[in-house]
Amino acid sequence: MSLPPPTVHEPPDAALADIPEAVIQDAWARRLYDPAGLRTTTGDPVEVLDPGTLNTGSGPDFSGASIRLGAAPDDLLWAGDVEIHRTSAEWNAHRHGEDPAYDRVILHVIVSPDRETGHLTRSDGTRLPELVLRPHLDRSLRALVHDFYVRGPQPPPYAEREWREVPADVRQAWMRRLGVERLHHRAARLGHAFGRTPDLDRLLTSRVFRALGYAPNADAMERLASRLPLPLIRSLDDPADIHALLLGLAGLADRRLFPDDPTERFDRLAETHDLPPPMAPAAWRHGGRPANAPRRRLAQAAAFLSASDTEAGLLRRDPLGRLRAALGTPEPLRSVRAMLRQSVVPGVRGLGRERADAVLTNAVLPTLFLDAEMREDLGASSRVLAVLDALPPENDRITRAFTEAGLEAATRLESQGLHHLAETYRSGHAQAGPPRARPDETA
Repeated sequence: MSLPPPTVHEPPDAALADIPEAVIQDAWARRLYDPAGLRTTTGDPVEVLDPGTLNTGSGPDFSGASIRLGAAPDDLLWAGDVEIHRTSAEWNAHRHGEDPAYDRVILHVIVSPDRETGHLTRSDGTRLPELVLRPHLDRSLRALVHDFYVRGPQPPPYAEREWREVPADVRQAWMRRLGVERLHHRAARLGHAFGRTPDLDRLLTSRVFRALGYAPNADAMERLASRLPLPLIRSLDDPADIHALLLGLAGLADRRLFPDDPTERFDRLAETHDLPPPMAPAAWRHGGRPANAPRRRLAQAAAFLSASDTEAGLLRRDPLGRLRAALGTPEPLRSVRAMLRQSVVPGVRGLGRERADAVLTNAVLPTLFLDAEMREDLGASSRVLAVLDALPPENDRITRAFTEAGLEAATRLESQGLHHLAETYRSGHAQAGPPRARPDETA
């Protein structure tokens, strides 16, 4: 009796039920997937800007994620939590849909779909976007499991254990050099925007609005800034009219949302002026109460464009000239902070120090640096750097990761350098790790 020819059987991929959830969390955190072509189960494009930070306690798996959903011009940037499961059924099995702690989940990432995929909701009844990750993984499930268990403990994200072996003065000089480089890069990007629309006041307004929006509404605030008829706004004397105009152009002047009903004010302005079309209300990410968070942002933006009897908001009258003058005072940081934190509209609180410093870092100082470079004013450039170096360092997941690795920033210039290192010099680049020799230049 002849025997059948020998055959080689490829071992099947790991069974889905046997995959630990931690393996999928690891794949999500390390971006072990092809980012091109990611779509929700309803077909919306997905762009993962930041996968978030793994949560080792109770609650959703990742916090602080930043994800863009949808296609331009209707795409929205969402900031919140991400939950990881093998299948959609596990969301309901764990009763997350009944738990308000999971209402900030902006994306449910699963390995494979099942009959419940596409039908999940949060406790507030809103539909939960879902992403099926398996078709986009860059390796098999079996390989993911093997890699997860043999890789061993990893250093903090973007950090290297060798930082502690670098002399303290070299570490500090390197952070400062990168902080200066980041400011130059930001000014260069603003320069490209200025080339398209050569108006520094409008550019500053756009950047301030974006910084006011926080992550959830940054894109929406920037789009609103591009619609603003600045000459008209600066001609309005009543702050309530300016606030109504911003709400109306944002698509949020709705009497169902605001008891003071700015709709009538906006309608009167629309009757007498040629205004651009309002934005779609869906462009805004709302908080726990209807439109509460966007309204706070827009009220502060209106205050920046308004004036009282003795004061003008930051963006109302010659903002660049006033900021240049503030930089030339004996206490420039205090002077610029005062311009950001003052409130010229009754009932609208000025920015807190932390948010004012963020607006200063991400909007005001890069614009002032561009302004100084275009005017070839080296003194003004130095004053901008001095203010950045006088600010306290940021305290976020990136700076904390570097601190754990032995690289701790003492000023905002240095923490900006760490952000630049994390975002620009990724693993695999020649300068991704600690410097092997003393940098040639510092701030």
